[in-house]
Amino acid sequence: MPTYQHPEAIVETDWLETRLDDPTLRIFDCTVHLLYAEAPPGKPYKVKSGREDYDNGHIPGAAFLDLQGELSNNDSPYSFTLPDAGAFAAAMTRHGVGDGTRVVLYSTTHPQ
Repeated sequence: MPTYQHPEAIVETDWLETRLDDPTLRIFDCTVHLLYAEAPPGKPYKVKSGREDYDNGHIPGAAFLDLQGELSNNDSPYSFTLPDAGAFAAAMTRHGVGDGTRVVLYSTTHPQ
């Protein structure tokens, strides 16, 4: 079992199941695929959104959040570079996150 620096930030599925109707909670599927075999020249991998996975099934009430497309600085030559605070806040606001909102992020896969 891995050791987490902030285990209080991890929730269990039974905790989440009892709160699916909580209006202060936003749940996001952040699935992303890193495709090593299809990497473009000069890149270690190709980033593929997990939107198709989300469309095929997700936690009830969850929305999809595209980590590379919406929550990354796409002007950077590196994948998943944190955007500036204003861009991050604007993206989260578009997804209904504001003061008093708790957020659960999940992925259905892991990088391979």
